[in-house]
Amino acid sequence: MGKEAFEQLLGMHGAPMLVGVKPAVLLSFRKDRFEDFEGLLASYAPCFHCKGITVCRLAEGEAYVLLLFYRARPLARALKRREARALLERRGYDSAAPLPALLAELARRIGLQKSFPHEIGLFLGYPPGDVAGFIEHRGQQFALAGYWKVYENEEEARALFALYAHCTEEFCGRLAAGQRFEDLVAAV
Repeated sequence: MGKEAFEQLLGMHGAPMLVGVKPAVLLSFRKDRFEDFEGLLASYAPCFHCKGITVCRLAEGEAYVLLLFYRARPLARALKRREARALLERRGYDSAAPLPALLAELARRIGLQKSFPHEIGLFLGYPPGDVAGFIEHRGQQFALAGYWKVYENEEEARALFALYAHCTEEFCGRLAAGQRFEDLVAAV
């Protein structure tokens, strides 16, 4: 796989973040499926930097890499919300820490658990009430399932799910029609 497949994967799974609607997206890549994954990822660094996107390696093995693509200001704002800070503190984070320190702690926890700590939803821009509901109910008794499991504000979540789907359809459609990836990514 090459550049085209990489862009399609990013568009299919990350369009809401790429157009500035969502603060972050988490993607896992099987590195050996690409001719030169590291070179390919590095080739997008200027585009991502200029558009305000940072790439953070949360976990990596010989075959796979788990990358968080995020926009620092919107993600920091989401994590500074009162409900998000309280949940992070209950999970043992220093909620006053700067974003890089919070991400380093998240990566450390992923490495220790070899799974996703439930608070990862906060880092993906999920509503704190839904992240807390998922933890409390162990992923059961949800009102709606879509991009995440919804425990509060079902109508608001439905609207966001529709917006995310629209972003993905638009982004991928334009990419398939020949528009350049770099031109489709929004600077936020």
